[in-house]
Amino acid sequence: MKSKILNYLFKSYHRPSAKILHIFALIQKLFFNKKTKIFSEKMFLLKFPPNSVIYLNFFGRMVCLFLNFLSIIFFNKFLHDSIFIDNGNLKNSNLIKGKNDYIWPPQSIKFKENSNIKLEKTFCDKLEENYNFSLELSSKSTILKDSPWWISIREEYQKLFLNSDKKINLTALENFRSNIKTKSAIISEPSYLKGNDRINKIKSLSLLNLYHKTSEHIDLEILRKVSESHVGKNNCLNYRNQRLSHTLLRHSYFCSQILSHTKLDRNEKNVIFDLGGGYGSLSRLLKYIYKKSTIVIIEIPEACILSTFFLKKNFPNSKIGQALDFKNIENIKKQDLTNFDFVVLPQPFIEKLDSDIINLSINTISLGEMTNETQNYYINHIERITKDYFYSVNRPSKRVEKYNAQGFYDWNFSKTWDTKIYNFSPTYHIEFLGKKEID
Repeated sequence: MKSKILNYLFKSYHRPSAKILHIFALIQKLFFNKKTKIFSEKMFLLKFPPNSVIYLNFFGRMVCLFLNFLSIIFFNKFLHDSIFIDNGNLKNSNLIKGKNDYIWPPQSIKFKENSNIKLEKTFCDKLEENYNFSLELSSKSTILKDSPWWISIREEYQKLFLNSDKKINLTALENFRSNIKTKSAIISEPSYLKGNDRINKIKSLSLLNLYHKTSEHIDLEILRKVSESHVGKNNCLNYRNQRLSHTLLRHSYFCSQILSHTKLDRNEKNVIFDLGGGYGSLSRLLKYIYKKSTIVIIEIPEACILSTFFLKKNFPNSKIGQALDFKNIENIKKQDLTNFDFVVLPQPFIEKLDSDIINLSINTISLGEMTNETQNYYINHIERITKDYFYSVNRPSKRVEKYNAQGFYDWNFSKTWDTKIYNFSPTYHIEFLGKKEID
């Protein structure tokens, strides 16, 4: 008799305990945002969804942050053991079976990468040769003049990644996102979590908050997959088996906007152009989305070293074109680019790119850091080389105290662009995506 009663209360289909669970699940739903799907085909049989598919609204985030903060202060640990500071030394073998805390089978792109791959000496020698050639070529340009800010950044890069004999410091490259002191945000931001363990945990709560906040604006196909690369050895918050950083989540948003608001065929050989692509963080994510496409980066010579190194470590089987590969080509056509997975070139090479060959041109933030003359130079070439879309995230107006350069509202567009996105971005800039109209 007793066993029948217990079975009815806790195990039968219409068990009363399920009704109580339904009430708790209904209360918990008040803390979920619209991306969390929770429903039941039967009355009073609502259940908790897996943790990995729960996305929190404002109130849910505040409760989550508060409870984790208390746990860190009193016990120096997160509320759940599945959340931790990831220093990049963990092996994929720690994932044995499915869990409630992450998508199964594993979705994160970190499981597709092996950062322990050693680069061949021939690649490193070629990287050095291309840097010296790029440096010489860029110094001859009469238009491309660095602002005082970027002059200081380039000097820092040279001290950080070149030896006294001007040879590339491979050890420094291996650790370029690991606690390096620099004014350059693209390098300093990935080393956000450093120093005291408890402080790191508290700081990382901002990433936990941002993950759930941006889930309302990022395609979940992308959000489930993104994870920071181990290359450069930066610390991250490991959450749902994804290595999270502010840079990663920002670039995930950019990728989601591009995927959602363009008609680029993911099975085609598109050419995607990233002006000021930094060390290749955004290009890495774009390559996972548009696998057959060629990603072209135009950067200062020092950043070309970083992006070529970073992308080769992430995609060891990829073919990366560099400046010397295009030295003798006066008019670079689409076919020249699509022979490569990535193409990394110094600034003057934008003049060599043929007109109307780029399916998507991108610039995020860096145009606003250039001199007016350089900015106008790039806008003219972007309009010339772009066939389909231009995606920009840049500050709206002139910022005098740091860059003294004009903003998005000052740009002189000569082509007609059919606007697909025009809004205030999460990074406090003007977000614009336009489709080039045929004259």
